[in-house]
Amino acid sequence: MLLIQTILPFLFLLLQAQADNYTFKQDLEKDLGKLTGSPVFISDNTSASPSVQTIAHDLQLFGVVATIDLTNSNYSQSSQGHHKIQVWKFPVGHIKALYQVETSIALDTVVTQRYLENRAPTQHRIQNNFTFRTYAVTTSDDPLHFYYMTEAEQGLLEYRIGNRQVQINYPSKKEGLSDILPKVEREVSAVLSAAMKE
Repeated sequence: MLLIQTILPFLFLLLQAQADNYTFKQDLEKDLGKLTGSPVFISDNTSASPSVQTIAHDLQLFGVVATIDLTNSNYSQSSQGHHKIQVWKFPVGHIKALYQVETSIALDTVVTQRYLENRAPTQHRIQNNFTFRTYAVTTSDDPLHFYYMTEAEQGLLEYRIGNRQVQINYPSKKEGLSDILPKVEREVSAVLSAAMKE
């Protein structure tokens, strides 16, 4: 009995720490605020006239995922390069696993700007820090049913629900985002593929 009384508080703290590591709800709230506060350009492979309202509706589905009870999951974490991978696997139920990949990158590069007029190209140095968080959900029917990528300062960048893919572009982009995003997307895709095979 004494052993149980000693271990129980630590077990509760461990379970709470696992839940605290899952930051999807906070990111959703932050991103929704950014989307409703400024104009955005939306690319949707299933709609000719996407809107912020349709995105807000989709984010309600992600809201369900963000509030899943993690206490019955098996938690693991690992690192690969600048990616921190956290996984919550569920032994029973329709949802098989939740994945959270946090990618921190310090960009320091020089880009050459070319002009249409007869001006000489100029070089511009870009230094910026990025923190991307990617969330993915596997279900018993679909190995990648939900996918959501955000950047801490910029906001929501892309999400997928089944075959539907939506990309968000902001009129004022964080400097260097366009340069680094394709590389991050490729790396995160590889990291998730490897994690899902484990």
